[in-house]
Amino acid sequence: MAGTKQRLSKIREEAGRLFSLESAVQKSVLVLNLVALLGVIYLTLPLSSRGALDPARTLLLGVLALFLAANYFQQVVLIRLRRKWAELEEQSTHDGLTRAYNRETFEDILEEEMSRAKRYQFPLSLCIIDLDSFKAYNDTYGHPKGDRLLADFADRVQKAIRSADCLARYGGDEFCVLLPHTDLVSAEKFLNRILTEVQEWLDFSFSAGVTSYRPTDNSLSFITRADLALYQAKREGKNRIRCLIGEDDNQVLVKF
Repeated sequence: MAGTKQRLSKIREEAGRLFSLESAVQKSVLVLNLVALLGVIYLTLPLSSRGALDPARTLLLGVLALFLAANYFQQVVLIRLRRKWAELEEQSTHDGLTRAYNRETFEDILEEEMSRAKRYQFPLSLCIIDLDSFKAYNDTYGHPKGDRLLADFADRVQKAIRSADCLARYGGDEFCVLLPHTDLVSAEKFLNRILTEVQEWLDFSFSAGVTSYRPTDNSLSFITRADLALYQAKREGKNRIRCLIGEDDNQVLVKF
């Protein structure tokens, strides 16, 4: 985790440098545009007695052409800087392999969604998914195919969730799905649909634990309860979903 934070810190430093550079380029573009505008205004004034061959006009026309060319290249630089900025932002918040959110970003989103759920009293469900026998798959087919499986799985889930939902790679072959405005029954139906699709398209299965937020929860208790439900699913033989509800600090396992 320390290595990840160090890498993200370097990315943010680079992003800050690019932002400063973009700001400087934008200011110079404004100056060039102003000069170009003044040049155009001057060139549209009535010609002097020397006509179009007036040396001052000829010189200004050349300078104006140079300014416009510089303006063009600066715009190209800005486009590339913005593209680089977007790439750095993506790297700092998303997992490089699966393109899902990384763990650090997920924990920030989780805190925000829990705060909203508590304030506005809407349901919030958390799912933790673990691919079944993934280590054996890696040992049998090799890590490149294992990586491909993780990426395909994340892509399948990402296409199934709503824009308000959050998919994150929590570590290894474990993923978290945060579902705002979703009760426990709806979350379980969502997971069953995903499980069916994964078995059909990827010929693989997963185990999952799901729970719903309580106003007394903090992020640790919320995640722990979902993780305990996942552990129960694994203990019962994998390829299944288990739900854990907290009532008066007692854990109640629900088997749909």
